[in-house]
Amino acid sequence: MTEIGFGIFCTNGDGKLSTNHTFRLKNLTFDRVFEAFLKNLSDFFKLLDLCKREKIEVFRLGSNFIPYASHRDFKEEWFGKLESYLKEASERLKEYPIRITMHPGQFVILNSPKSEVIENSLRELEYHFWVLDSLGVGDEGIVIIHVGGVYGDRERSIDRFMVNIEKNKWLKIRLTVENDEKLFNAREVLNIAKNLGIPFVFDFFHHRLNPSEIELKEVFNTWIGKGVPKMHLSSAGEGRIGSHGDYINTEDFLELYKMIKDSDVTRVHIMIEAKKKEKALEKLRKSLLPVKL
Repeated sequence: MTEIGFGIFCTNGDGKLSTNHTFRLKNLTFDRVFEAFLKNLSDFFKLLDLCKREKIEVFRLGSNFIPYASHRDFKEEWFGKLESYLKEASERLKEYPIRITMHPGQFVILNSPKSEVIENSLRELEYHFWVLDSLGVGDEGIVIIHVGGVYGDRERSIDRFMVNIEKNKWLKIRLTVENDEKLFNAREVLNIAKNLGIPFVFDFFHHRLNPSEIELKEVFNTWIGKGVPKMHLSSAGEGRIGSHGDYINTEDFLELYKMIKDSDVTRVHIMIEAKKKEKALEKLRKSLLPVKL
């Protein structure tokens, strides 16, 4: 039987706790950074306490944990001023049996034809890696990105993505890649991950919107020697196609679970990408009580 550990991301369900407190760029000063960072740090541990109580095994830290840390106007010496707080946090973090991951936004594009975009993307990823390193998070603390755009030539765009990662091999320490809902399907992204030797994060909702032929056993093979495989699960919300719902439809979970079970994997982590976070997970767990998995 496959063991499943669940995760939530960035905030709690009502948004009162968040690791993404920030401010407007025009107000960038160390004092404003420090104020937002301390609030994020405080809420981070409150969220970890929530995860511990609710038996949630994975938490995705917000990318704004240190606001504007990858921006050119963020001064190098500010990192030094924050380091002791992160070192102290790394000691506290040892008390929590919770996997910490990160997922920078869509502006991280490693296959852009523009060198400036690549440079900015690498700087953003350096920041994410630095945060996880400073918090003492091991290699299980992955950083998830999408492939990027097509730019009129799918094959050349894939090649650029792979070349830019091979040029910056430090990325392979934590980097994982995820299928998206429009451009690069699971089969394409799996092939990219296999060629690069990095893990593939399978997003079930994106797979439904942008389907391809795939077996999860192949996906899980990219994780051999690299920790517990991580997946994403959400259900459709209102509004534009691709919007995430507040909760998870039980049928969506059961369909994904069947795919997982057929793969013979022993353990997986599923990030619940529903807006109500821990409330969505609580509702899903209750709905599964009568179900024999």
